[in-house]
Amino acid sequence: MTQLVCAIDGENVSFALVTGGSDVRLDAVRQFRTAEFPTFTDALQAYTRENRLSTAGLPLGLAVAGVTGGDIVTLANCRWYISVSGLRAFLAREPLLINDFEAIAWSLADIDISRLTRVGPLAPRTAEPGRRFLVVGTGPGLGMASLIVGESGAVTVVAGEGGHSSFAPQTPQEDALLVQLRARLGHVSFERLLASAGLQAIQAAVAESKGRPGVPPAAETIVASALRGDAIALEAADLFTAMLGSFAGNMVLCTGAFDGLFLVSPLLRSMLPLIERGKFRAAFVAKGRMRKALEQVPVSFAADAHARLLGVAAALRARTPQGPADPQAVRSAA
Repeated sequence: MTQLVCAIDGENVSFALVTGGSDVRLDAVRQFRTAEFPTFTDALQAYTRENRLSTAGLPLGLAVAGVTGGDIVTLANCRWYISVSGLRAFLAREPLLINDFEAIAWSLADIDISRLTRVGPLAPRTAEPGRRFLVVGTGPGLGMASLIVGESGAVTVVAGEGGHSSFAPQTPQEDALLVQLRARLGHVSFERLLASAGLQAIQAAVAESKGRPGVPPAAETIVASALRGDAIALEAADLFTAMLGSFAGNMVLCTGAFDGLFLVSPLLRSMLPLIERGKFRAAFVAKGRMRKALEQVPVSFAADAHARLLGVAAALRARTPQGPADPQAVRSAA
């Protein structure tokens, strides 16, 4: 059965057709800017017309950067919203909506560990029965999800919003950041410091402490400057990676994901040399009596340009009984 998978990350919406049996393949991958269309349905229709697809009865899975559940799903960094009942009526079939980090976790359920980049001293573990993993990534927001492989081999993915948990400083410098941000924001979550804008806030605080106030550059520019050895950018990056390690250690303890941590997202990929400097790992394991348990947790980076699409395809296949292809859902000959 041909299925349609989609992913919305705020500025972009991606589509692909899923073909193949157990070996899932993505065909006709296409990306649009969300600003080009008034609604998701308009973008969906543009894609299905382009690929000569009928939407009647079309199995559809959608990964969104937002909290799923309920009929109306709002999206981060995007004016669109998704009406589940509206999609159901449009497709004449129940759509699958999952969080984007839930999709990324699904994409890692059967990943070849040779495609992972080791971060730190321990080699990554395979997703074998009885194991539990955590996925963490950052960009416009701070996302996480748990990947659980049951004793039978059945995969369960649990999305979480741990990025909105309260920031817990561990050093005097982090204390000062909390005081500064609390005066402006009230509640200070980890996401306020560990999203792209958080790196900018850290850079601004470091620069101000050295008598060089000003508007901070984009997160990618800060990372590039740190990699070149710029002192202020490097100090900001070290603060950022330490706080990321502290957050990740907290979430491993909360979820019981002692079999491995997967870091994802383009921003963290660019920061890997900075993460390897040691501040991340030191903060990750600095949990008092749980230090020895966290020292046994492998950390790796997982890169895949189509992780969300592959993940929602895996989730859709896991929840959809496989049967004969629906003639209305395949490419029309017309």
